[in-house]
Amino acid sequence: MIKAFHREYPNCKIFLEGFDHNQLKHHLIDHDSDVIFTTHDDITDLAEVKYYDLFCGHFVALVPTDHHLSYREELDLDDLDDLAGEKILLMDNNWCPPEQLKLQETIRKKVDDLDISYVNDVEIVSLMVKAGLGITVMPSFVAIEKADVIKAVKLNYPAELPRPAGLWPGLPKR
Repeated sequence: MIKAFHREYPNCKIFLEGFDHNQLKHHLIDHDSDVIFTTHDDITDLAEVKYYDLFCGHFVALVPTDHHLSYREELDLDDLDDLAGEKILLMDNNWCPPEQLKLQETIRKKVDDLDISYVNDVEIVSLMVKAGLGITVMPSFVAIEKADVIKAVKLNYPAELPRPAGLWPGLPKR
């Protein structure tokens, strides 16, 4: 996607940085960024921002390939007994869009005996899953799945996840 954008707008300087959701929104509002990539539910309070759906996704559980849940095709949130006693890595509030926070809270309330750790970076949480330090939940379009070490198991969770790009109105359109 970035490569295609750069071909379309070769004179546009692209600089990528990772920030938490609140910082991203502030950078956009303060004109420190022209574009941010985030979920629709994360920018609904920003009336002056235009967004465009890029693709849709769903929530997944990211698990090591040798984990007992890696053999499942889907996990049902109405039956989360398989998560009892698990080490689960949840994104902290600043790094988590609203719908993911709701999902994490649902899991926290429905599952007894969870060993919860909070993480503030998608790449770090993926590395922790890869190292066998726990499992996590995240949107499928964010999941860093590596067939030999990490598997994304679909969560049966009723949330459609369009992934838009928040665009500032001054960005050239074609």
